Amino acid sequence: MGIIFAILSACTFAVNNVMIKKGIKQDANGDNGLFITVLMNVILLGLLCIVNILLRGWNPQFSWKAFIFFALAGLCTTGVGRLTLFSSISYIGPSKASAIRNTTPIFTTMFALLFLAEEVTLIPAIGMALLLGGILNEGFRLSNSTTAKHQQTQFSSSTDSKRYQYIGFGFALFAAFIFGVGQGIRKQGLIEMDDAFFGVWVGALASFIFVLLYQSARRELITNIKNNFTVVNPYFMIAGVLTSLGPLFFFLAAQTMQVTYVSVIAAAEPLITVFISTVIFSGLESISKYTWLSIALMFFGTVLISINV
Repeated sequence: MGIIFAILSACTFAVNNVMIKKGIKQDANGDNGLFITVLMNVILLGLLCIVNILLRGWNPQFSWKAFIFFALAGLCTTGVGRLTLFSSISYIGPSKASAIRNTTPIFTTMFALLFLAEEVTLIPAIGMALLLGGILNEGFRLSNSTTAKHQQTQFSSSTDSKRYQYIGFGFALFAAFIFGVGQGIRKQGLIEMDDAFFGVWVGALASFIFVLLYQSARRELITNIKNNFTVVNPYFMIAGVLTSLGPLFFFLAAQTMQVTYVSVIAAAEPLITVFISTVIFSGLESISKYTWLSIALMFFGTVLISINV
């Protein structure tokens, strides 16, 4: 059952990547949907948590240590991780951003080695090397590529184009790192308190507080609230549902499997994103042979990791 939940997590995040891109393209105010999606996460996951308690009862013993782990995991993934991933998507598109973010299993495994006492043998190590090869290949491609058609009008020169490509690559790579750490912390929380619904809701709540503070510091909060509730962006609303289900499926999978396994199975997300993106964008989102090579390297790398981790 854990494998099914991990695959569902990958599918929901893949569709979400495309919805965010569509939402950013449609939004006249340049909003990336972070506020409204995280707000929906808090509401939807809170309701699911209450329903779960009513149906199954409050079984686990409450733990403040687990509460802190869940909050930190949410801050790393739904908060900082999603912020940087959304930023990357706006620069280089959902397929490319998702492909780079697919290196998350490397960081999850490193976390597991250091804090969860797990071991990595030869075959998973080869898988990590393939993943790194995918990163380097995509980075080289980005350094020699032009921006997508819908992005070219935003930049005044080819120098600006390359600079923004590098920025997008950097955001995606940092998102991979912070997501990897967050996934490891999620497992730590579940070890302390085995309740996926409560854990994912606490994470969403911590992320929402982070978004409030972040946007308040940038003096964007009031404007975003007005914009989101004045004109409803349907793509961001769909993304809010998807980004509620994605982490929940990941938590449910991590309850029955090692977090390293869950992470590598969820790494199928870029392949799903590529398929959905090429169908929906119909030429706006270009998928080059170099991007396909990066995705292939990352995919086979995650398969090797999943065999023996």
